[in-house]
Amino acid sequence: MQARQVFGSRILRRGMCGMDVAELQMKLQSLGYYPGPIDGIFGPLTENAVRQLQRDNNIKVDGIVGPQTYGILEQLLP
Repeated sequence: MQARQVFGSRILRRGMCGMDVAELQMKLQSLGYYPGPIDGIFGPLTENAVRQLQRDNNIKVDGIVGPQTYGILEQLLP
């Protein structure tokens, strides 16, 4: 059984999974970036959505959800 991760408590990248990844997917979906299923798996669709969000907000495009990307999500979805 997997521990529940609080959203924003860890850096997220491709290959990870958990409730915080599912929350990321929901946020990306509500912003129109993520067309895939909310499955809690950080795969290629999630990575592409993160990259597009980063590109659109002029921050480093690396597909990794760290402090800058969390900050953008917080600004867009307070």
